Amino acid sequence: MPFNPFSRSSDELFRHLADLGANLEETLFRFEYMVTHWDEREGRFQAIREGEHEGDRLLRELQEYLKETFFVPGDREAIYALTAELDDIVDWALKISDTLLMYRVDTPPEAFLKMVVILRDCCTNLRQVLERLPQRHLRKEIDEACLRVVALEDQADDVYRQGLEVLFDEPSDLLALLKWKDILDQTDDAVDHANHVAYRLMQLNAALH
Repeated sequence: MPFNPFSRSSDELFRHLADLGANLEETLFRFEYMVTHWDEREGRFQAIREGEHEGDRLLRELQEYLKETFFVPGDREAIYALTAELDDIVDWALKISDTLLMYRVDTPPEAFLKMVVILRDCCTNLRQVLERLPQRHLRKEIDEACLRVVALEDQADDVYRQGLEVLFDEPSDLLALLKWKDILDQTDDAVDHANHVAYRLMQLNAALH
């Protein structure tokens, strides 16, 4: 009997992936709330930390599943890499949040706020993909959502460059410039990770055909 990629054990894999996607999006909403409600940033940081801890727990559960399951849909190592990069996005959100507090920066600049919204939009699309993976009639919609993440990463690159231009056009405070450049760099890296995840999901989507 040929292997059925949508067996009961595969259903469990898809559930794990959907849980990771839901936590990813929720944590990024918390991150966005922190940077757009600056007066509440100290309290919101803890909520982001809780999301990161939950992501670690979900990742451990999925890794245990992969260790205990003989057959999995797609390539096992590719799934490991995919889920590790999903977790990296949450880690970046926590790292950037921690950096914001550590640097004791003032109200965030417009470029940073735009990049955070782009990052959150990326994660919303990734969550949708992770929920839809078992629904093979949605293969086209899955790829389209991944391609939206790719397009968002291009937008983030433009915003990042514009943000740097503004920083260097008005270098009245060198220390503030260095702080915000570091924060913009980190946020750009987080969007890059979302882009990597999108490409991995397109590969998995093709492998499940």
